[in-house]
Amino acid sequence: MLHLIDRSDDLVVAALPQDVDFCTSADVRAAGERLLAVDCRYLVLDTSSVTNLDSSGITVLLAIWQGLREAGGALLVAVPDEHLRWRLGILGLDTVLVITVTLDEAVTQARQLRDGTRPFRFAHQPAIETESA
Repeated sequence: MLHLIDRSDDLVVAALPQDVDFCTSADVRAAGERLLAVDCRYLVLDTSSVTNLDSSGITVLLAIWQGLREAGGALLVAVPDEHLRWRLGILGLDTVLVITVTLDEAVTQARQLRDGTRPFRFAHQPAIETESA
């Protein structure tokens, strides 16, 4: 139930369906599990088509996040809709998921995380600056 956009080794970019709810969440979860089974470690989800995301959809996102985290990877979610970003923030998901505004930004951050050129942190956390000796 995920629409594959791109795959490069262990980095997959996919789009969520319009509805991620009680009726579709089992299919979305199964698709996420299949990606993990074929060595996906960094998953970027595009939410630009999502119009309905209920609690079962949130549960699926967290299940996919947990599977990727256990595999040493990360889930990044591109959320262009300001209201949906606000809702995810209210639920505290911005403290566990990497949420970006654009798909390009999410893909860039996923590549940087994978390549080790970007430390893992959430959007609301400032970078920790170190003094050079």
